[in-house]
Amino acid sequence: MVFTKKYIAILLVMVMVLSLNGCSTKKEQTNGGSNGANVTELPEEDEKNTSNTETETNTEKTKIVVWSKNRHDADLINKKVEEYNASNTDNIVVEYQIYTENYEQAIDMAFQSGEAPDIIAHTPPAFLKYLNSGKWADLSQFMDDDFKKTFSSVIVPGMNEFDGKVYFIPTSGTTGRLFYNKNIFEKAGITNPPTTLEEMVEDARLITEKLSGEGIYGFAAPLKSPTSAFARALSFQAHRGLGLSLGYDFSTGQYDFAKYAPIIKAWKELMSADIAFPGCESLDIDPLRTQFAAGKIGMYISYTHAEPGVYANQFPMTDAWGVAQIPVSDGNVVGAQGYTPSGSYLLNADSKNLDASWKAYKAIFADIDFLTDYYESGLGISIVADVIEQSQPAQVYIDNPALLIGSTDSIWPLTPQEKNSSNFIVEGTDMYTTFSALVLGDVDIDKGLQDLSDRYNAALKAGIKEGTITEIKINGFDPKNPSK
Repeated sequence: MVFTKKYIAILLVMVMVLSLNGCSTKKEQTNGGSNGANVTELPEEDEKNTSNTETETNTEKTKIVVWSKNRHDADLINKKVEEYNASNTDNIVVEYQIYTENYEQAIDMAFQSGEAPDIIAHTPPAFLKYLNSGKWADLSQFMDDDFKKTFSSVIVPGMNEFDGKVYFIPTSGTTGRLFYNKNIFEKAGITNPPTTLEEMVEDARLITEKLSGEGIYGFAAPLKSPTSAFARALSFQAHRGLGLSLGYDFSTGQYDFAKYAPIIKAWKELMSADIAFPGCESLDIDPLRTQFAAGKIGMYISYTHAEPGVYANQFPMTDAWGVAQIPVSDGNVVGAQGYTPSGSYLLNADSKNLDASWKAYKAIFADIDFLTDYYESGLGISIVADVIEQSQPAQVYIDNPALLIGSTDSIWPLTPQEKNSSNFIVEGTDMYTTFSALVLGDVDIDKGLQDLSDRYNAALKAGIKEGTITEIKINGFDPKNPSK
């Protein structure tokens, strides 16, 4: 069945109506405009509305549609898009659209209907899901020698290059850190951010005990989406404190979720009524951020690339916030913390305007001056040498050095379920949904984690036997140097 864009939008609305909290998906569409001036929220049931840059002469232009889910950098990107639309000599007009919810689901529906946009902001789930389906264009066919030289350090086999094909170019990096309200810590008598998981629980409990009468609580996590909550927090704790990635032990080639028990038990305390911000188990990340910005949450864990821009622009915050390394049990760091290369865009291989897509992508998102502005504005942490060399880091990075990708952060190898996501079939709930049930419910944690290990190892064994999953085992694997 062929779906139109209008039908895709209606399906999205229907899905959201059926969700637990009845929130509706929103898409912001713009053809540019500094300070978000041209950003308009469009109802999903009318995706054919055009923004005010499109004119009657638009039929003569090549329109390139870009999808993203990022809002923290919208002002700068809108400005760059507007400049490009006004100045490019290739007769290209870029339409930049932001999905505020259900981004991956929108991508799925667009591919199913054959109406995917020309350029899609990279997310690991979407990229890996369609990696082997031919949906992503090989960028190496467009890259000249200068481009290859500029971005050579961020083209990594097994990350964005597979069998000689390059699918995306990361320009910045993001990882998880503990964000805390300095004023709340001071009011509660806490001198420094916690360095151990045990201290984190104690500090969060103390904040709630002392300040809940003022509507202030120690901890929160956006558990409306377990994946959103735990991918930005607990997964990084497992890197640092357990030397495991998504439950996988590269040295043994097996899943071992049983080792997560101390972390899950600490999370159960953090999310208890004695500590957690009330109702945060039903919050998305942005509503949680609004409460943090309002001075109602003592600390939470999130990504380094987004929060500085969020609290400077999206949810202006008057209280002072700080950032620290994610605490691990007993402070025992056994592995490097993974970081995700970001700032990447994927080109739709089936786009009717692939050459124009590349031209627009290169001029906007791979422009060194733009990337320098991006870094200096505090919107993302650059990992491109040419950008770093000519940049003056934003003051927010100077004031909060823990935001930067450092020597204790590293890229981890892909686990079997990441590398073979479409073929890795786990019976029952996935790891994040299971974590949520263990944290919020009454299921025995040790038994639940052992069951999770059994189910993931069964999926691994079955896939290897069927030849749909590649066995991954690294002799002498060192979690402190996972990329070597």
